[in-house]
Amino acid sequence: MAIQSMAAESLQSTTDRRRRFFVCQSYADYFPATEYASYDAFLNADGNPVKSEPRTRVVILQRRADRSQAEALSSFVLKIYRYPLLPRIRTGLRISKAEQEFHSLCYLNKQGVQAVEPVAFGVERTRLGFVRSCFVITRFVEGAVSLSQWRSESSQQHLRNTGRNLLKQLGKMFRRIHDVRFFLFTAKTKNILIRAESTRSPEIFFVDTPYARTLRLRAIARWAQGRDLGLFLGNFYPALSESETAAFYEGYLPDPLGHSSVALRGHAQRAMRSKRNLTTISALVHGLKRNLRRKMAVWRLWALGHVIGMQIFDILDILA
Repeated sequence: MAIQSMAAESLQSTTDRRRRFFVCQSYADYFPATEYASYDAFLNADGNPVKSEPRTRVVILQRRADRSQAEALSSFVLKIYRYPLLPRIRTGLRISKAEQEFHSLCYLNKQGVQAVEPVAFGVERTRLGFVRSCFVITRFVEGAVSLSQWRSESSQQHLRNTGRNLLKQLGKMFRRIHDVRFFLFTAKTKNILIRAESTRSPEIFFVDTPYARTLRLRAIARWAQGRDLGLFLGNFYPALSESETAAFYEGYLPDPLGHSSVALRGHAQRAMRSKRNLTTISALVHGLKRNLRRKMAVWRLWALGHVIGMQIFDILDILA
């Protein structure tokens, strides 16, 4: 289910096995080793912060190639993920979100599906192998807005003229992705960028793909297909009209997994209802998860065993 990595000769790395990073050679002049010689140099890079949360930080970096004053500034997006103790435990046997996103963006572009250009990634692990932090850098897409913003700011006339063609184009892109059994799992309108000013036909870019992966087993691929389509089609506000939905399926069909158009639409519709917690099972699971979170919050306040366990992990983390 892993994505094939880029060729080793196209990357640069440090020798520290616990704190390593890779920079594409085509962007090595923008992030020279003299300035970015360590993992911390990326984490502490100066830029314009656009998101700052306890676990996630997003910064826009302005760089010139090898500090050349003659060259115009280029913009990059730096995303940093930090893992507190409990979420960190789940990262021991898997690659980091940053590395997964880097390789998935490479794979999308390799398949001819336009995505933001990956530039670099890095990961810091403890001695026990858990991810403490990680980062990914991508090229900033100038003049682009999210699909949700583009749709809300477009006039009704513009949507009638361009919206259906755009959805048909998106259907073709999703079909190309699913045809090779690759699935996004984050196919929301906010994770699709539209650049409408550069060409006659709007350009489409996929972004934020930290969970994308290849699934070869047919039954699992079928589930992932429904999840991608249901999440995408059900994420529009206001909802897509029947003609807009038909335009998407015009680009997507025939079903790359071999089912009929009626079966595919029904599968996507069920997935859409499930994501909105409108089915009996999804509503039940959502309620159980919500109650469990409340009980866990109370339980953490008094459970002595939990406190002892946390102290043990804190000691191990300090040693790591």
